Amino acid sequence: MRMKRQVVAVVAALTVVSGCTVAVGGSASPVPGQGPIVKAVDACTLLDATQLDALGYQAEGRSVPENKKQVQTPMCLWNTKDDVEPSAILNVGYTTDLDFTEYIAGAVPKSEPQQIGGFSWTQYPSLLADDCVFYAILGDKSFAYVSVSEPPLDKSCELAKTVIPQVAAHLPGGRQAPSITPTGSAKAAPGGPLLSADPCAMLKPDQVAQLKNISPTGEKDTSSSVPNASYCLWDDTDGDQGQKAFEVWFGPSTPAGDWPGTQGVTPTETVDVGGKKWGVFPNLGGLRVTCGATLPITGTSSVQVVSGFIGDDTKTCDLVKQGLPLVTANLPS
Repeated sequence: MRMKRQVVAVVAALTVVSGCTVAVGGSASPVPGQGPIVKAVDACTLLDATQLDALGYQAEGRSVPENKKQVQTPMCLWNTKDDVEPSAILNVGYTTDLDFTEYIAGAVPKSEPQQIGGFSWTQYPSLLADDCVFYAILGDKSFAYVSVSEPPLDKSCELAKTVIPQVAAHLPGGRQAPSITPTGSAKAAPGGPLLSADPCAMLKPDQVAQLKNISPTGEKDTSSSVPNASYCLWDDTDGDQGQKAFEVWFGPSTPAGDWPGTQGVTPTETVDVGGKKWGVFPNLGGLRVTCGATLPITGTSSVQVVSGFIGDDTKTCDLVKQGLPLVTANLPS
C-alpha cells in the first residue's frame, strides 16, 4: 500500500533538526538523447522563516527528496519550537511529477473538500493514528499536502488547517497568505473585558437546561495550545454518538480570526444576535462533526463557541446556533 510506504519514510525522518537542502548555482541542461531535466522540488521553500516563526515551528526543516520507487513526494518536516505546546511535527509535501491516484492507492477521503488559499483541500486517512493530512490536487501529476502529527488527532487537524493557507500562498496560483498572530512574546498582550471574566458564567443554570443532552454544570480549564485562553465545557450526556460537548472559549489575546481551524477560512454564515455578529464555521479544523462560532470583543480578543454532532451532519451546528443568544446575553460589556 503506497500510504504505508509514505508513513515509513515520514517515521524515519521524525527527528527533524537538520536544515533544508542547499541550492546549487547555475542552470541544468538536458543530456542529448535524454529529454529535458525535471527541476527538483524542495518542499522546504513552501514556508518562509517569518511564517514558521509565527506558526510556532523551528526555522530549519529537513528536506526529504522524491523517491519514485516508493512513490514518495518531495517533502519537508519541521518540529515545533521548544517553548510551544503541544509539540508537533509538520510535514509539507509537493510534487509536479506524480499521479495522485497512484499515490493515494484507493484511500477514501475523510472529509468534504475545503476551499482554502485558492485550492480545494481534502483530508485523507493516515496509518499514523495522530496524523491529520490534507491534500490539494494542483494539476496533471501535481499535488501538495500538509500534515501535522503527535498531538491528538482533532488538535492535529486544527494545526494543519492553520498552516494550509500559508503553504498555499507559495503554490502556483495560490492566494496571498493571511496575516498570522505570532506565537510567544510577539503575540498581543492579554487584555479587555475577557481577562477577568469567567467562561462558565456564560450560561446560567436555567439556560443550560434549554440545551438538550448537555450536563447542568460546566468545568473550567485553560488551553494548552492557545496562549492565555480559557474555556468552560459542559459535557454531553448521550454517550459516544449524537451530541458533542458545548464549549465557551475566552481569548483575551486571540483575535476572532486566529482560533485554530479558522485562520484563512471564511465563515459560511453570520448570525446576528442583537447587533453582535458571530461567524459560523462548520467542519471546524477539517472535522465534519465539529462546529465553531467566533465573535470579536476587541481588536485583539474574542469569544468562541464550539460543539458538534456525531451521526448526522445536518445537526453539526444546531446546538452552537441555539446557544449563541444565551451566551451573548451574558458576555461582559
